[in-house]
Order: sequence, then structure tokens, then C-alpha cells
Amino acid sequence: MSEKANLRNLVIDQLEKLSKEDYDARSYELAKKLFQTPEWQAANCVGVTLSRFPEVNTRFILAEANKMGKTVVIPETLYPSRTMQFREYEKGDLLIEKRFGLMEPAPTAKLVDAAQIDLLIIPGVAFTTEGYRIGFGGGFYDRYLATYGGHTVALLFREQSGHFFSNEKHDIPVQKLLVD
Repeated sequence: MSEKANLRNLVIDQLEKLSKEDYDARSYELAKKLFQTPEWQAANCVGVTLSRFPEVNTRFILAEANKMGKTVVIPETLYPSRTMQFREYEKGDLLIEKRFGLMEPAPTAKLVDAAQIDLLIIPGVAFTTEGYRIGFGGGFYDRYLATYGGHTVALLFREQSGHFFSNEKHDIPVQKLLVD
């Protein structure tokens, strides 16, 4: 097994030990940190995944964006190209369960160009202090970030932070890390 795969498994094992209460409380505190950033405050359009445990819970982010009138876009993964695009999402919109149990927008939702997205909340499993990340192994965000020009932020539990691993030339670091 590769260095990244070993680290991914180790961190996921640690996160899966979190209680539901601790997971929700820590996710909420991270969301509050996000709401204080200039990137969040200036953003009109925010890209975010619909999280699933043990990723930082994004429901608090979705609720606050809705309350503030921000446009929320969520990723739609495309196969076999292993690329993604973002579509508008409002609470109650039709979602489709895709690979790995991810909930994604229906293909009828409005497609949003990357240039319109002010801020992307980047998911991941493990991060270096420089913002390099190990994701879930699909490479979707690496491909998207190669041409994305807006702000990027990652919210991470302390178990996900400060890891050391070899990054590859196609890896693009997240600009800002918020750690609990």
C-alpha cells in the first residue's frame, strides 16, 4: 500500500472514533471560524460538498450561506474522465446518490462556471501545514484546482493536520487551513 493510502486509512480510523456529539460540536466551531474569514465574508458564490462522516460536517455552512443569501454550488462528478463541475444547490433540491454514497446535484440543476465561484471549501483526509492534501483518492479536486482561480479554504479536525507526505507535481495546495 502506498504512503498516501496508509496515511489516509490511519486518519480515517482516528476520525471514525469521534462521538457524534464531538463531531458535530467541532464541525460547528470550524464553521464559525470560516464565517469570520474575509474570504467567506466577501464571497457571493460558495462551492462546498455535501459532507458525509467523517468529513467535517458542512450542514452548518450550507445553513449560514442560505441565511446570508449566498449562492451555494455543489460538485457533480463525471466519469470516466474523473473530473467535476459545480451546480447550484438550494435546500430541498433533488439530489442523486453517486459513487461512494456521495449526494450530488441532479443534472438539471444550473451549471456554474468556475470563474463565478468566489470560494471553494476543499474536503480532504490529511493535510500538510503548507496546505497539500490527501483526499479520498479520486483526484477530482486536483483536476478542478488546476484551472480554478478563486479562493480555497479547508476546514479540518486537528487529527487531519500537520502530516508529512510527498506531494506530486500535479498537487495544488489549499490556500487557507482552518484547524479546530
